[in-house]
Amino acid sequence: MRIIDSTRVSMGWNNPFQTRRLDQIKKIGIHHSATATGSRQAFENHWRGKGWRNGGYSEIIHQNGDVEICYVPTVVTNGVGGHNTPTYNICAVGNYRKNGTQPSAAQMRSLLERIRFNMNRFNVPLKKVKGHNEFLGHFANICPGMRMKDIRNQVSRPATPVAPQNIRFMNKSVPLRQRASANSTAIKPLPIGQEVRLLGNTSLATGSLGNWTNVQAGNVTGWVREGRLSTTRPASATPAIRVNGRVRVNANARNWVTGQPIPTWVRGETYTVQQLRNNNNEVLIGRNGVATGWIRSRDVTAV
Repeated sequence: MRIIDSTRVSMGWNNPFQTRRLDQIKKIGIHHSATATGSRQAFENHWRGKGWRNGGYSEIIHQNGDVEICYVPTVVTNGVGGHNTPTYNICAVGNYRKNGTQPSAAQMRSLLERIRFNMNRFNVPLKKVKGHNEFLGHFANICPGMRMKDIRNQVSRPATPVAPQNIRFMNKSVPLRQRASANSTAIKPLPIGQEVRLLGNTSLATGSLGNWTNVQAGNVTGWVREGRLSTTRPASATPAIRVNGRVRVNANARNWVTGQPIPTWVRGETYTVQQLRNNNNEVLIGRNGVATGWIRSRDVTAV
């Protein structure tokens, strides 16, 4: 999943019709585009035709799983008439009518991760995650097509790592990204950032994650048995964490300070430090001046 930042190119981003405080966001609205395919630019043509100054969605989940952030959350989008100020609107590209076509596995994974992430970010309870047709005055609407009861059930379950299959490396050196099990006894636990080498003709795999380890080679990430890894060189030293500095979220980071799970797409990404608290043990990270969340300092590395 890629995160595409379009917050400075979306229609009306610098002159929005309406803005809000972050603490005014109380709900998350789920939509589908009701089109077989689509893009932000194509949707904007439709929105301009309605005379809107800014678009209908804060985020768009593309069919390949990529996430496009259209507006910073303080911009009110036009997803659900009469409910937009307290609602953060997310749209899945596609025509997902009931009993019809449903999102791909990649798109659904991204949708669930973004729902979990924004629930944590705005302190929205699960019961306030609603489909367009669950809002008062919109019951006759077919949007989002998906069964929201099923969506909420999936959101309530913890996310599980998903790995590519049938990918092989031969004695390639790669950085260790994440450990599946803190109690693994296959080998001595390796620190995150440690460079490791895959032994022999090693496959990435899925299944039980008891003693599997997440590694990355270029753009390919997957799980391998720890017994198939050997150490090559230690991770390099890193600078101190400071306000306005940049940090990378560690691949083994699990939970925000609030206890909510950290989405997989946040891990490995770089953010700006906005605040420090609790003797610098807690770090507020964000991008473009918008907070992403409070994370423990042990779960980030200064860059």
